[in-house]
Amino acid sequence: MESPHGVLLLAFISTLAIVHLVQAQDQKGISIDCGTTGSYVDSNNVTWVGDKGFVTTGESINITDVTTKPINTLRYFPTGQTNCYTNIPVTKGRKTLVRTKYYYENYDDKFSPPSFDIVYDGKHRDSVDITESLLDDEDTFYFSEVIFAPASENISVCLLRTSPSDNPFISSIEVYSFDDGMYKDLGPEEGLILYQRITYGAKKLISYPLDPFGRLWSPSASGDNTALTDLSTSAPSIDITGASNKPPEIVMSKALSGDGLIISDLPLPSTATLVYLALYFSEPQSLGRTQKRSFNVFLDDMQVGSHPIVPVFGKATQLVLRDVEATSGSQIVLKSTDDSVLPTMINGLELYSISNNQHGGSGGKSGGGDNGGGGGQSGGGNNGGTNLKGGKKKNSLPLILGVTFASVFVILWSAFVVNILRKRQNAKPVSNTAPTTSTGIWMINRYIHVPRFNIGI
Repeated sequence: MESPHGVLLLAFISTLAIVHLVQAQDQKGISIDCGTTGSYVDSNNVTWVGDKGFVTTGESINITDVTTKPINTLRYFPTGQTNCYTNIPVTKGRKTLVRTKYYYENYDDKFSPPSFDIVYDGKHRDSVDITESLLDDEDTFYFSEVIFAPASENISVCLLRTSPSDNPFISSIEVYSFDDGMYKDLGPEEGLILYQRITYGAKKLISYPLDPFGRLWSPSASGDNTALTDLSTSAPSIDITGASNKPPEIVMSKALSGDGLIISDLPLPSTATLVYLALYFSEPQSLGRTQKRSFNVFLDDMQVGSHPIVPVFGKATQLVLRDVEATSGSQIVLKSTDDSVLPTMINGLELYSISNNQHGGSGGKSGGGDNGGGGGQSGGGNNGGTNLKGGKKKNSLPLILGVTFASVFVILWSAFVVNILRKRQNAKPVSNTAPTTSTGIWMINRYIHVPRFNIGI
């Protein structure tokens, strides 16, 4: 069973602590270092606690050749069908992010990472399926993430054995509490299972404390693709109040631009999945009177939103689509309006499946491929149901219109086709490969890569 989450490549040392929760002074959640005791504060002022008091089963292990906390310890469960962490404190009714991490590092000498399921608060179920090809990559770990509104002051995280030969294990649990109004489209019994979260035009992973809510944003820049342009805002600050999900200002300060952006290779299952899609925009330039950037957004054949997107300089705009079906073959297409002078652009994207707790918590169970999301294809080929209008038509004009009119028609039609082909040629692919950065940090789906001797992002 393939998993749909993110591959993240992080800076292995103190950086692993970077994606975590609470500050000692500002208790917005809790960070649990599984398999250890005591507590410590990392370089980002995040307080980590051991898992004593949260779990009564399993065995702890120290990974001897790794010194970076919290991934140098883990807890595995050699017995029992279900093993749970309980009494994890949260704020009742407040939208909450829960992330679990898994660093295998062949701790059991089996050279075969296990597969198992994880259930959050007895409702929202996901699958942990670590790719064997990553066994040779000592700097990569796996994560699962869900957003939901807890029904009580405590939640559970349970690991479910799905194969008698596989022992579930866990390296850490992180909990972040969101502000009121964030992800307001999420119902009380629903959960959002993360598939992808991207910061466009950036070259580094964004995490806590740059995102105070602990979200991990994978970088996607133009790289060697000359059809794309990385943009940075010239605004001294960005007002994010127009985006209720509160994307961090640093995400809104970068963008990726190109004519007719097409985002494809979404890390979704091949079968139809109910999704929650959030897109974020902010105009990076102070535009003159004759300049305009305006475009519509499509998910396959469906227009997202009833009006074109006109990004505002120094302000964030949010566009959300939910309860629609999408697959790994779906495409997100940005198409300029006729009066737009500047090309399409995007700052950030979040893609989730919707867990509705209707099937024993399995509504958000992951599937799909491990290819990186947010990649793009040229608009000159298959546009995923949003093909640019054009192509050959039969010329059924009556002969009585005469040769002159037919000639004019042919000339006009040829010009039209040339224009369409030019637009398709100019459609800009969005890179789906891990960016090359000075830190070597990158993220694709649910894997995080952290160069072992890299100190921070």
